[in-house]
Amino acid sequence: MGTKSQSLTEEFDAIAELSATCVHCGFCLAACPTYSVTSMENDSPRGRIWLLAQAARTKEVNDSLRLHIDRCIGCEACVPACPSGVRYDDLIDRARRVVNVGRSKRELLGRSVVVASFSRAQRFGSLVPSAQALARGVVKSSLLRPQLPRLPRVQALLEQAATIEPQRSMGTFTSLVPNERARVVMLTGCIASVFFEEVNAATVKVLNAEGISVIVPKEQGCCGALASHAGQHRPAQRAARALIAALDLPGIDAVVTNSAGCGAMMKDYGELLEHEIGSDAFSGRVVDVMEFLDRFKSVIRYRPMPREILYHEPCHLAFAQGVRSAGPSVLGRIPGLKLRLTEGPNCCGAGGLYSATQPELAHQVGEAKRDAILEAGIDLLVSGNPGCAIQLNSLLGDRVNILHPIVLLSRAIES
Repeated sequence: MGTKSQSLTEEFDAIAELSATCVHCGFCLAACPTYSVTSMENDSPRGRIWLLAQAARTKEVNDSLRLHIDRCIGCEACVPACPSGVRYDDLIDRARRVVNVGRSKRELLGRSVVVASFSRAQRFGSLVPSAQALARGVVKSSLLRPQLPRLPRVQALLEQAATIEPQRSMGTFTSLVPNERARVVMLTGCIASVFFEEVNAATVKVLNAEGISVIVPKEQGCCGALASHAGQHRPAQRAARALIAALDLPGIDAVVTNSAGCGAMMKDYGELLEHEIGSDAFSGRVVDVMEFLDRFKSVIRYRPMPREILYHEPCHLAFAQGVRSAGPSVLGRIPGLKLRLTEGPNCCGAGGLYSATQPELAHQVGEAKRDAILEAGIDLLVSGNPGCAIQLNSLLGDRVNILHPIVLLSRAIES
């Protein structure tokens, strides 16, 4: 008990120090997607920082703090918007851990089940078709359907699960190319390995075509982002250590990921693991696939694609990783392709587990993005994050086709 109390005190002390850098100027308000929907001060970064500073002084967590921290998507758009350099990314990570204090055992268990279900998706991949059949039955059931409005989180998860097509995981393999320009190890991801295997296959295809060898270890787990989003610090640390052990191979130039959320988490392993030996070096080798491709002069012959597409910039790529030009730059290699950035607010409302834990607010945040996409009148959109793809698909349905940019590149390679 003493260790737990000491850890909480240390978190409060760090929160007090971090929140003291905020001058309450309000530049963050326009960048915050939840504030744009609710117009509540406490749903803005400034408001949350004030609540956190108060909690740090009193060493107490109340329901108001828990509510407004839970409502934060964690998009980090406020970080580059802040002229004072407030580390809101660090603050929200600590806040998520702190607000779990006093949370009901039932809710903590529910969050743990959701995290475990998603993070072990690769292990449970063979069960997905059966689970989807059950989900479809529940959604369509005349007896159970009336009960779903009482359980909006369950309803949202069931409806999403019933529409996504599972795919077969690629498993362990090494794809070496002659006269290689570089050699990388690739993260297949937990959700991505089951539902977005085309993205993983396209990643290997494009990298190989560029003269880059790819190693894909089978024994990969979750990057820890889902546990971190749920405020589960130690499980997130365990996941990070396990992934480092699986992917930190000798002779590797980079650790490549095609998931913006995973990349953001892995680039933060140094801080997550309190700079354990090897963690900072590992984080320094992590790159988004589009970021990595942008480092090389292309040797691929792409067939022309004379069409206009929309480019959606995932928050965890643009703000958490600071990678903004790589995607458009690499896609610009396809002859005839005209790229347009999506208008309106940046965030789609996905935020890792956010669309599952806060489905109503996530949908409200996403509505503005949905409307901006539909107003563009373009039927193809690319987005470099699986979570965003799932959220955008639920918002847009079959009105707009959604692809990962690496899939578009793969399809444009001349055979």
